[in-house]
Amino acid sequence: MNDCNTFFLPLNDLLTVLNGKWKMRLILCLSSEPKRFNEMKKCHGISPRILSKELKELEMNGIVIKTEVKDSLNTVIYSLTEIGLELIPIIMQLQKWGDTHRHKVLAQIQQKK
Repeated sequence: MNDCNTFFLPLNDLLTVLNGKWKMRLILCLSSEPKRFNEMKKCHGISPRILSKELKELEMNGIVIKTEVKDSLNTVIYSLTEIGLELIPIIMQLQKWGDTHRHKVLAQIQQKK
């Protein structure tokens, strides 16, 4: 049982970090370049309250870094850390699996009709 826990503990950590509707979207949104809060809000149609909560959780887990720019607008920019960048290929692989799985399931449904 101990080996099982040792194996699944890191997977549980990963699932906790990526949990929810928005986290993977926000990580991919930041993968091309750093963005301001309002840019991400408009891009995904996410409410400010939820966006703030998700960004705080990503920041707490070392995925995102928040940088305050000393300008006339007191701009805040979010970017991915090195750890956050490491998640990009993982998320892309999950998307690829999901796409393949979706096509298989839809094909099975069509065969039954």
